[in-house]
Amino acid sequence: MQPESKKNAEPLRVSRSTQGEGIMNWAIDLVAKGLEGLIAAFLAAMLVMVFGNVVLRYGFNSGVTMSEEVSRMLFVWLTFLGAVVAMKDHAHLGMDSLVRKLPLAGKKLCAVISVALMLWANWLLFDGSLAQIEINRQTQAPVTGIPMSILYWPGVIASVLMTLLLLQGLWNILFNQVSGEGKRE
Repeated sequence: MQPESKKNAEPLRVSRSTQGEGIMNWAIDLVAKGLEGLIAAFLAAMLVMVFGNVVLRYGFNSGVTMSEEVSRMLFVWLTFLGAVVAMKDHAHLGMDSLVRKLPLAGKKLCAVISVALMLWANWLLFDGSLAQIEINRQTQAPVTGIPMSILYWPGVIASVLMTLLLLQGLWNILFNQVSGEGKRE
């Protein structure tokens, strides 16, 4: 047993249920693995297109004009999908020096407020992305002719997936599946 002062120094850890428990965790892990594979494929495609274009420009004084445009689009998708995977793994930067000094009830209150703010930010991302999809529906990329609205779909997808992750975390916070020590109660 740790002394009370040492216990309160631990950050609040919102973890999913223990490993292998529940279909929800299985589904989240499956989607995350799919996203990681998609991110890897996008990164490989970007590498081939950009490196190939550099070789063609400097070695043969030619190039593939669409490679820059497609690479830019893939980078947008990669960034948003990576944000979802990072959220699932709790890999985003956080500042908890004040929160870790609070008792468990204070940590939970701060966690609920934090989740509420992130849900609001996700709503803004979702709403703004949908608006941009509508605005750019008829606009096409200059080289490939791909609709520019494709650049805003990752915002919609990421905001929906992150909202689901946040709601699961909120459920865990509200129903005592977290503690100040990072263990399930």
